[in-house]
Amino acid sequence: MNSYILIFFLLLSTVSGNAQFPAIPMPKNVQKTNTIDSANIRVLYALNPVDISNITTYDDLQRLEIGDSLSKYYSFFIYNSDSLITEWKNKYKNAKSAPGILGVRGKQYDHWNEYHYSEYFKYFSSNTFTEYSRMPGFLQSMNCQYTEKMPHQEWTIHADTLAILNFYCQKATCTFRGREYTAWFCVDIPISNGPWKFGGLPGLILKVYDKDHLFVFESIEIEKKEKFPINMYQDYRNYKKKERKEVLKLQKEANKNFFKAANLNLRKGTIPPQQPHFYMELE
Repeated sequence: MNSYILIFFLLLSTVSGNAQFPAIPMPKNVQKTNTIDSANIRVLYALNPVDISNITTYDDLQRLEIGDSLSKYYSFFIYNSDSLITEWKNKYKNAKSAPGILGVRGKQYDHWNEYHYSEYFKYFSSNTFTEYSRMPGFLQSMNCQYTEKMPHQEWTIHADTLAILNFYCQKATCTFRGREYTAWFCVDIPISNGPWKFGGLPGLILKVYDKDHLFVFESIEIEKKEKFPINMYQDYRNYKKKERKEVLKLQKEANKNFFKAANLNLRKGTIPPQQPHFYMELE
């Protein structure tokens, strides 16, 4: 879509009260990827579910793919939408416009969120972690990445137990980058991994949440198969390399004042207030 047309559409939506900001990025072509590993286990996590049995109440549905040399964590809702749009574009090659979001996520009132539009990779041999941040619409030139030493949580393991997906799980707690977390891990799945940056326990983390329940990750399904491909978008090589705190600063600027960050000068009174936004990393 022509950028001027897109700007007009977004501004018109703003005035009529039908848009949320930051604006979602343009969808990715899921065919432009490379396979970088394979996995035999994938774990699906509901992010902030109101009703764990109802997928439409989730803030997001996210997937952890665990391979031999690395793991990948990303939004399945966003990937599913991008896949459907890629299929749509292949089918309607001469269309003058295309949908911006489809699938389960397309039924929800949506806006950009760094926890939905980033992809996270844990590299086992180098003990490093990389985030690729797909920035909001109008800020795609700021797409960026950072690599840091594998995040480490100092867990305290407790005797409490909980059943999740019919697995026996044990409780652990920690403070990580400014927030207090409780995790439930399964020793019967001896994989030291979990959602987002969590890991380091003697079993797979099936549920984790902060003290204030602003961020809740709960597993809803564990898929096992001989081989799942783990793919990476080819354009990630073009994402600007930065330090972790630089990326966090950019993300905060996009959430705090999207129009200023995007250099969009709107008439006073037409800019909608942006919703309060919470961050997992406070330091």
